[in-house]
Amino acid sequence: MRLEGGRPVAVTPQGEFGFDFAIAGTGYAVDLSVQTELRDFADEILLWRDRFTPRDQDRDETLAAYPYLGSGHEYLERELGRAPFLKNIHVFHPAAFVSFGLPVGDVPSFKRDIPAVVARISRDLFLADLAAHEARINGPIADDFGAELYAPAVWRPPEHVAAE
Repeated sequence: MRLEGGRPVAVTPQGEFGFDFAIAGTGYAVDLSVQTELRDFADEILLWRDRFTPRDQDRDETLAAYPYLGSGHEYLERELGRAPFLKNIHVFHPAAFVSFGLPVGDVPSFKRDIPAVVARISRDLFLADLAAHEARINGPIADDFGAELYAPAVWRPPEHVAAE
C-alpha cells in the first residue's frame, strides 16, 4: 500500500486499486467503563488483572483489562455479593477472547459458545424458579379424567371365573 495524492493505493498481484480512505483494524482493547450500558457498575466486574498476575516479562495491560468470565460467558463479581446481577449478563463478543483463549462472537465460535451461553441461561432461569418447580413436582396431581370415565372400560375377569 502507498499514498498517492493523499489517497491510499493498494498494490496487489491483480493490479493497483485507489481508495478514498482506508480503515485499519489493529485489534481490540476493552474498557468497560466507557460502555454506556456498563458504565454505572463497570468497577464491579471481575477483570483478568484481578484474578491473574503474570510474570513481569509477560505483563500486558491490554489483556489484563479484559473481563474474567464464567463458563457460561457471564460477568463475574469482583467482590462476591456486591453485584449478583452480573451473572445475568453474558458476553458473546471479542471481549470473551482472553477468558477462553479462542475468538468469540464470530461464525466459527457459534457451535462451541452458543450452547454454553444457552445452557447457563436455562440453568439460571430454572434455579431462579426452583421453589415453584419443587412445589409443582411435589404437589397434588389433579385427575385428568375421573374414574367414572374409564372404569367401565377396564377389563375384569368374569365373575364366575373369579369365584372358582
